[in-house]
Amino acid sequence: MEKVIFLHNNYEPEHFLREPDEEDRFYTYGFGSSFARNFKTFCPGYEVEMWRLDSYIDKYYEKVVQGVLFRIFPSHRISRSIEFSGKFISELKKECRMSNPILFVSHTHTWLTYQIAWFFKKQPIIATHHGDWSPFFKITIRSGLRKLKDYIETLVEKRVLKNVACFLVCDYNQIPYIKKADGAAKFHIHSVGLDINSFPAIDKFAAKERLGWDKNKKYILYVGKLYDLKQPKELIDIWIDIKKDRPNVELVVIGNTETDEFYEYALKSGVMVLGRILNKHLYVYYSASDVYVLMSLRKDYFGGPGIAPLESLACNTPVVSYSMKNYIGDNMNELGEVPGSLEEYKAAILKVLDNPHLYKNMRESVEKYYTYELISKKIQAAIEEIDR
Repeated sequence: MEKVIFLHNNYEPEHFLREPDEEDRFYTYGFGSSFARNFKTFCPGYEVEMWRLDSYIDKYYEKVVQGVLFRIFPSHRISRSIEFSGKFISELKKECRMSNPILFVSHTHTWLTYQIAWFFKKQPIIATHHGDWSPFFKITIRSGLRKLKDYIETLVEKRVLKNVACFLVCDYNQIPYIKKADGAAKFHIHSVGLDINSFPAIDKFAAKERLGWDKNKKYILYVGKLYDLKQPKELIDIWIDIKKDRPNVELVVIGNTETDEFYEYALKSGVMVLGRILNKHLYVYYSASDVYVLMSLRKDYFGGPGIAPLESLACNTPVVSYSMKNYIGDNMNELGEVPGSLEEYKAAILKVLDNPHLYKNMRESVEKYYTYELISKKIQAAIEEIDR
């Protein structure tokens, strides 16, 4: 049985647990874990392991969860972006000699990926991308010591990324930067996928009634942090402009905290700021809303279509977002609008609010292109096309 080892590091320590818990969240948090568990579920013919570097623990852990062997290695963090574990490298070398596995690295522009591509150049390696910035991009927007660091990383990428057999990329804008490192790079447009069963679609008016929302009003929804990368201020300003002529249009924001950059601005503007909502309840808010909006016009946005837009579509609510240029189907015109400027955003939002009948097959499209099963099968296809 062929083995695939999924690799990632603890890049969000505020969200990770630092010791095992009864629900196994210590083992299963993160992109690498999601890919590994879903891949094992939908491609059971492979032996699957998930290895994580973690500088916030002081001993090694392992456990089998959902048929996946999780191995968690303590590491030494040299800087915010650089960490290393001699045991991790030595154990992986031993494993490569024994089973010759496929190595699947979460994220592309990290020192974990650089280490894997350097020490294991003879292994088949797949690297994913989830919105992380290439140093070839960062060097164009930064200065001083950061620019020097970016320059060093461009040299590293030119040296090691040619050892990666395939890149799974979520955003078309990322491709030119990968090609700067490896002109012959093979890549596929990809996504982390969606557990569509967690986002059932319910009747819009029934959903509004459950939430106590006014059935005679229209609701714009945004789910995410209120920080500059997602441009919530621009969205709020567009809504304020819309509301001058459409007082029955409300803006709802979910997934924020009081420390977010534009939290106070949202409150003062009259936005419905709802804070954190448990994932298991989000489908009601998506279903009750009339349109989901994600800006993503910034040149430093490389996040692909985004998970929240897919969740909205699964709940039969159309999407307005430039990010949907990365949608992998051929029926985007049925699902919403893809505005390319701030001016176009206002017109696109109004078009959706005024013409809900134009948008259809939303949930069916997510089922066709973005379920966990389909994403796992795409990973399998990428593995099968690698020259061994």
